[in-house]
Amino acid sequence: MNRLRRASTVIGLSLAVVVGSGIAASAAFSDTTSVQQSITAGTVAAPASMRIDDYCSTTTSSYWNGTTTVYTTNYWYNATITWPASTTTRGVTGYRVMAHLNNGQSVLMEQTTATTRTVSARVERAYLNYSPRISIITLTSYGWTAETPRSAVLAC
Repeated sequence: MNRLRRASTVIGLSLAVVVGSGIAASAAFSDTTSVQQSITAGTVAAPASMRIDDYCSTTTSSYWNGTTTVYTTNYWYNATITWPASTTTRGVTGYRVMAHLNNGQSVLMEQTTATTRTVSARVERAYLNYSPRISIITLTSYGWTAETPRSAVLAC
């Protein structure tokens, strides 16, 4: 009796699936509205120029090691980078000053606010072996950026 009930249930369900899938579903929805949109092209401007005032310097220090005086000389590269504000009228939040090296790496020197447009740095002169070039990137609140062309290679 159980077998007969099971068999008839399976056959009935199979038949329902086959017949039910043949019936087309229908739905209708219709609505219209008009929207006026205007799209304008946006741009972000990088600073129009940059100025790099640089010089090389040397410092000498000494200490007594218990037997003799030891002298140490350090060679430095010093730079101050300034630039005008971006001409972008909306959303400028700051600037990134980047150093691009000849090994393919780019190094963030400093990130500033929108009103700070000068950065000073002092590094060991040996870093000049990487032929660094400087660029400045304009940052915006909506994520768009613009980058200046890279400077000439920095040197003493």
